[in-house]
Amino acid sequence: MNVFVLGVAASLVLGPRAQAASPLGVDAASFDQLLENAWLRRDVAFVEAVVADDLRFAIEPGPHARVWTRQEFVDAVRFFDGLARNVDAVRVEARGDGELETRGHIQIKTLRADGPEYQLYYSRIYRRGPEGWRLASHQTLARVDRAIGSSLPTNRIVYGPPGGTLPGVFRSGDEGVTLPQLLRDVKPQYTSAAMRAQIRGAVILNVVVNTDGTVGDVYVVQSLDRINGLDEQVIRAATAWQFAPGTRNGEPVPVLVSIEMTFALAKE
Repeated sequence: MNVFVLGVAASLVLGPRAQAASPLGVDAASFDQLLENAWLRRDVAFVEAVVADDLRFAIEPGPHARVWTRQEFVDAVRFFDGLARNVDAVRVEARGDGELETRGHIQIKTLRADGPEYQLYYSRIYRRGPEGWRLASHQTLARVDRAIGSSLPTNRIVYGPPGGTLPGVFRSGDEGVTLPQLLRDVKPQYTSAAMRAQIRGAVILNVVVNTDGTVGDVYVVQSLDRINGLDEQVIRAATAWQFAPGTRNGEPVPVLVSIEMTFALAKE
């Protein structure tokens, strides 16, 4: 099982700052939305200025996905006919050697009757050169062909490990299954009562990542503190995490993953 570990003192890694002539600027967290805005406006000049000559843009999930070249990508922007390309849950990580990676979710609304809204979960690499940041690659991690709305199941909280087989839920090691990839984490609050009681340690959860990348049912495998609120804070934080969903043979499926959150006092 994939294990996501988070300490309350941890911080997200931000992309490096640099003086840049690229229309993308230097705020890495905004790169993807700027690019999607240009796509929506069919702003070919902007797109041509911010994509690398050797761009590889995988438009489908999976190892055999079709890959656009720079020219094919520009042509797709030129003829896009849609209503919205909204980006959220962007996670930025520096990769070194003048590169950074972004991961996130795009809500796309089109004018097509056969698919008016769908969701893309992606990973992108941006490369910094003499003219600033440019998009070097795009990998589609998963696609969900529907709107995301309030019809999703509510969270079920269970103290104890999930017993036996969970109907319709896959696990690490199942044939054809790729694990969810974390896009956005939320840190739990260290309650004042728990700090006064000097409670430290870890809470371990097994959670079901839904096909839209949200967290569904929660199983508290290792409890730390139910009196002073630490268990509750971890559950509250974990259910706000956002993932690119796991897949089976290229299709999004619910997958069980493990999340560990650790509390440590400052002097430690």
